[in-house]
Amino acid sequence: MKNTTIHRSALSAALVIAAALPGVAQAQTSAETRTAPSAAHVAAQVQTFYDQTRTVQTAFAQSHYDRVYRRTTTSRGVLTISRPGKLRFDYLGGDGKVVVSNGRTLTVYEPGDEGEAGQYMRAPVASEGIPSALGFLTGDARLDSDFSFRLMDAARFNWDGHVLELRPRAAQAAYHRVFLYVDANPASAGVVRRVIIQDHDGNLNRFAFSRMRFNRDVSASRFEFRPPSGARAI
Repeated sequence: MKNTTIHRSALSAALVIAAALPGVAQAQTSAETRTAPSAAHVAAQVQTFYDQTRTVQTAFAQSHYDRVYRRTTTSRGVLTISRPGKLRFDYLGGDGKVVVSNGRTLTVYEPGDEGEAGQYMRAPVASEGIPSALGFLTGDARLDSDFSFRLMDAARFNWDGHVLELRPRAAQAAYHRVFLYVDANPASAGVVRRVIIQDHDGNLNRFAFSRMRFNRDVSASRFEFRPPSGARAI
Protein backbone atom coordinates (compact mmCIF):
# COMPACT_ATOMS: atom_id res chain seq x y z
CA MET A 1 0.00 0.00 0.00
CA LYS A 2 1.25 3.48 -0.85
CA ASN A 3 2.15 5.41 2.27
CA THR A 4 -0.36 8.09 1.42
CA THR A 5 -3.63 9.28 2.83
CA ILE A 6 -6.33 11.17 1.01
CA HIS A 7 -6.92 14.24 3.13
CA ARG A 8 -9.81 16.57 2.66
CA SER A 9 -7.43 19.24 1.37
CA ALA A 10 -6.11 16.87 -1.28
CA LEU A 11 -9.65 15.84 -2.10
CA SER A 12 -10.57 19.45 -2.66
CA ALA A 13 -7.47 19.98 -4.78
CA ALA A 14 -8.41 16.99 -6.92
CA LEU A 15 -11.62 18.59 -7.97
CA VAL A 16 -10.85 22.18 -7.58
CA ILE A 17 -9.32 21.39 -10.38
CA ALA A 18 -4.48 23.20 -12.09
CA ALA A 19 -1.21 24.86 -12.85
CA ALA A 20 0.80 27.67 -11.44
CA LEU A 21 0.24 30.31 -14.04
CA PRO A 22 3.31 32.43 -14.79
CA GLY A 23 2.56 35.97 -13.74
CA VAL A 24 -0.77 35.14 -12.09
CA ALA A 25 0.23 36.88 -8.88
CA GLN A 26 0.68 40.11 -10.80
CA ALA A 27 -2.53 39.54 -12.76
CA GLN A 28 -4.71 38.82 -9.75
CA THR A 29 -5.40 42.50 -9.06
CA SER A 30 -5.73 43.59 -12.69
CA ALA A 31 -9.29 44.41 -13.66
CA GLU A 32 -10.27 44.13 -17.31
CA THR A 33 -10.41 47.71 -18.52
CA ARG A 34 -12.23 47.21 -21.80
CA THR A 35 -15.84 48.31 -21.78
CA ALA A 36 -16.96 45.95 -24.58
CA PRO A 37 -17.79 43.24 -23.96
CA SER A 38 -18.67 43.67 -20.30
CA ALA A 39 -18.07 41.06 -17.61
CA ALA A 40 -21.85 40.55 -17.44
CA HIS A 41 -21.94 39.89 -21.19
CA VAL A 42 -19.15 37.28 -21.03
CA ALA A 43 -20.72 35.62 -17.97
CA ALA A 44 -24.06 35.48 -19.80
CA GLN A 45 -22.39 33.82 -22.80
CA VAL A 46 -20.87 31.17 -20.54
CA GLN A 47 -24.15 30.58 -18.71
CA THR A 48 -26.15 30.37 -21.94
CA PHE A 49 -23.76 27.90 -23.54
CA TYR A 50 -23.75 25.50 -20.57
CA ASP A 51 -27.49 25.85 -20.01
CA GLN A 52 -27.85 24.32 -23.47
CA THR A 53 -25.34 21.56 -22.76
CA ARG A 54 -26.35 18.14 -21.42
CA THR A 55 -22.96 16.41 -21.34
CA VAL A 56 -19.29 17.33 -21.64
CA GLN A 57 -16.46 14.94 -22.49
CA THR A 58 -12.95 16.34 -22.61
CA ALA A 59 -9.31 15.49 -22.14
CA PHE A 60 -7.63 17.51 -19.42
CA ALA A 61 -4.16 18.48 -18.32
CA GLN A 62 -4.09 19.26 -14.62
CA SER A 63 -1.36 20.81 -12.57
CA HIS A 64 -1.32 21.90 -8.97
CA TYR A 65 1.03 24.54 -7.61
CA ASP A 66 1.89 24.44 -3.90
CA ARG A 67 2.76 27.99 -2.85
CA VAL A 68 4.63 27.02 0.31
CA TYR A 69 6.90 24.42 -1.30
CA ARG A 70 6.94 26.16 -4.70
CA ARG A 71 6.29 22.81 -6.30
CA THR A 72 4.05 21.89 -9.23
CA THR A 73 2.61 18.42 -9.81
CA THR A 74 0.99 17.49 -13.11
CA SER A 75 -1.36 14.81 -14.39
CA ARG A 76 -3.62 14.08 -17.34
CA GLY A 77 -6.88 12.31 -17.87
CA VAL A 78 -10.44 12.42 -19.13
CA LEU A 79 -13.32 14.38 -17.60
CA THR A 80 -16.94 13.41 -18.16
CA ILE A 81 -19.85 15.59 -17.02
CA SER A 82 -23.57 14.93 -17.15
CA ARG A 83 -25.72 17.84 -16.08
CA PRO A 84 -26.99 18.34 -13.51
CA GLY A 85 -24.46 17.40 -10.88
CA LYS A 86 -22.58 14.36 -12.22
CA LEU A 87 -18.89 14.30 -13.04
CA ARG A 88 -16.02 11.86 -13.29
CA PHE A 89 -12.26 12.32 -13.58
CA ASP A 90 -10.27 9.34 -14.86
CA TYR A 91 -6.53 9.88 -14.48
CA LEU A 92 -4.28 8.35 -17.13
CA GLY A 93 -0.63 7.51 -17.52
CA GLY A 94 -0.55 4.63 -15.06
CA ASP A 95 -2.02 6.72 -12.23
CA GLY A 96 -5.37 4.97 -12.11
CA LYS A 97 -6.92 7.54 -9.81
CA VAL A 98 -10.67 8.12 -10.11
CA VAL A 99 -12.75 11.01 -8.76
CA VAL A 100 -16.48 10.61 -9.34
CA SER A 101 -19.70 12.23 -8.17
CA ASN A 102 -23.17 10.91 -8.88
CA GLY A 103 -24.64 14.20 -7.68
CA ARG A 104 -25.07 12.98 -4.11
CA THR A 105 -21.88 11.17 -3.12
CA LEU A 106 -18.29 11.95 -4.00
CA THR A 107 -15.80 9.07 -4.25
CA VAL A 108 -12.03 9.45 -4.60
CA TYR A 109 -10.07 6.27 -5.32
CA GLU A 110 -6.28 6.01 -5.17
CA PRO A 111 -4.73 2.80 -6.55
CA GLY A 112 -2.18 0.92 -4.46
CA ASP A 113 1.22 -0.40 -5.39
CA GLU A 114 1.41 -3.34 -7.74
CA GLY A 115 -0.80 -6.13 -6.47
CA GLU A 116 -2.53 -3.93 -3.89
CA ALA A 117 -6.14 -2.75 -4.08
CA GLY A 118 -5.55 0.85 -2.98
CA GLN A 119 -7.77 3.07 -0.86
CA TYR A 120 -10.78 5.28 -1.29
CA MET A 121 -12.80 7.97 0.43
CA ARG A 122 -16.52 8.68 0.18
CA ALA A 123 -18.35 11.77 1.39
CA PRO A 124 -21.58 13.62 0.68
CA VAL A 125 -20.91 16.09 -2.10
CA ALA A 126 -22.25 19.04 -0.11
CA SER A 127 -19.96 18.30 2.84
CA GLU A 128 -16.87 19.05 0.76
CA GLY A 129 -18.17 22.20 -0.93
CA ILE A 130 -16.77 20.86 -4.19
CA PRO A 131 -19.62 21.43 -6.68
CA SER A 132 -19.49 25.19 -6.20
CA ALA A 133 -16.10 25.59 -7.88
CA LEU A 134 -17.20 23.69 -10.98
CA GLY A 135 -20.89 24.38 -10.59
CA PHE A 136 -21.06 26.41 -13.79
CA LEU A 137 -20.02 23.21 -15.62
CA THR A 138 -22.17 20.73 -13.73
CA GLY A 139 -25.29 22.91 -13.56
CA ASP A 140 -25.20 23.18 -9.76
CA ALA A 141 -24.52 26.93 -9.73
CA ARG A 142 -25.33 30.01 -11.77
CA LEU A 143 -22.78 32.69 -12.51
CA ASP A 144 -25.24 35.56 -12.09
CA SER A 145 -26.59 34.54 -8.68
CA ASP A 146 -23.82 32.51 -7.01
CA PHE A 147 -20.76 34.58 -7.93
CA SER A 148 -19.57 38.13 -8.28
CA PHE A 149 -17.35 38.50 -11.33
CA ARG A 150 -15.13 40.83 -13.30
CA LEU A 151 -13.05 40.70 -16.46
CA MET A 152 -9.28 40.52 -16.10
CA ASP A 153 -6.61 41.71 -18.52
CA ALA A 154 -6.42 38.60 -20.71
CA ALA A 155 -3.05 39.59 -22.16
CA ARG A 156 -1.47 39.32 -18.71
CA PHE A 157 -2.81 35.77 -18.53
CA ASN A 158 -1.38 35.00 -21.98
CA TRP A 159 -4.85 34.27 -23.28
CA ASP A 160 -6.36 35.31 -26.60
CA GLY A 161 -9.93 35.53 -25.32
CA HIS A 162 -11.67 36.59 -22.11
CA VAL A 163 -10.56 35.86 -18.56
CA LEU A 164 -13.41 36.05 -16.06
CA GLU A 165 -12.67 36.09 -12.34
CA LEU A 166 -15.37 34.56 -10.14
CA ARG A 167 -15.71 35.03 -6.39
CA PRO A 168 -18.37 33.02 -4.57
CA ARG A 169 -21.02 35.13 -2.87
CA ALA A 170 -21.19 32.58 -0.04
CA ALA A 171 -17.82 31.73 1.52
CA GLN A 172 -16.40 28.38 0.40
CA ALA A 173 -13.88 26.40 2.44
CA ALA A 174 -12.42 24.70 -0.63
CA TYR A 175 -11.50 27.73 -2.70
CA HIS A 176 -11.19 31.52 -2.74
CA ARG A 177 -11.76 32.41 -6.38
CA VAL A 178 -11.90 30.92 -9.87
CA PHE A 179 -10.57 32.17 -13.21
CA LEU A 180 -12.37 31.08 -16.36
CA TYR A 181 -10.55 31.25 -19.71
CA VAL A 182 -13.41 31.86 -22.11
CA ASP A 183 -13.32 31.39 -25.87
CA ALA A 184 -13.84 34.65 -27.76
CA ASN A 185 -14.51 33.01 -31.13
CA PRO A 186 -18.11 33.86 -32.13
CA ALA A 187 -18.63 30.26 -33.28
CA SER A 188 -17.82 28.95 -29.80
CA ALA A 189 -18.69 31.90 -27.59
CA GLY A 190 -19.04 30.97 -23.95
CA VAL A 191 -16.95 27.79 -24.07
CA VAL A 192 -14.54 27.58 -21.13
CA ARG A 193 -11.17 26.23 -22.25
CA ARG A 194 -9.25 26.48 -18.98
CA VAL A 195 -10.03 26.90 -15.30
CA ILE A 196 -7.76 28.09 -12.50
CA ILE A 197 -8.84 27.71 -8.88
CA GLN A 198 -7.06 29.57 -6.10
CA ASP A 199 -7.54 28.37 -2.55
CA HIS A 200 -7.32 30.45 0.62
CA ASP A 201 -3.61 29.63 1.04
CA GLY A 202 -2.70 30.87 -2.43
CA ASN A 203 -2.27 27.43 -3.99
CA LEU A 204 -3.29 27.22 -7.65
CA ASN A 205 -5.07 24.36 -9.36
CA ARG A 206 -5.57 24.42 -13.10
CA PHE A 207 -7.33 22.38 -15.76
CA ALA A 208 -6.69 22.93 -19.46
CA PHE A 209 -9.32 21.22 -21.61
CA SER A 210 -8.83 19.82 -25.11
CA ARG A 211 -10.75 17.66 -27.59
CA MET A 212 -14.00 18.83 -26.04
CA ARG A 213 -17.22 17.09 -27.09
CA PHE A 214 -20.68 18.20 -26.10
CA ASN A 215 -24.10 16.55 -25.88
CA ARG A 216 -22.92 12.99 -26.54
CA ASP A 217 -24.84 10.18 -24.86
CA VAL A 218 -23.30 9.16 -21.52
CA SER A 219 -24.61 6.26 -19.46
CA ALA A 220 -25.70 7.04 -15.90
CA SER A 221 -23.71 4.00 -14.76
CA ARG A 222 -20.50 5.88 -15.55
CA PHE A 223 -21.04 7.94 -12.41
CA GLU A 224 -21.47 4.96 -10.09
CA PHE A 225 -18.02 3.75 -9.01
CA ARG A 226 -17.27 0.59 -7.06
CA PRO A 227 -13.70 0.39 -5.68
CA PRO A 228 -11.80 -2.85 -6.32
CA SER A 229 -12.31 -5.69 -3.88
CA GLY A 230 -9.94 -5.24 -0.97
CA ALA A 231 -9.59 -1.48 -1.30
CA ARG A 232 -9.40 0.21 2.09
CA ALA A 233 -11.97 2.83 3.06
CA ILE A 234 -10.52 5.84 4.87
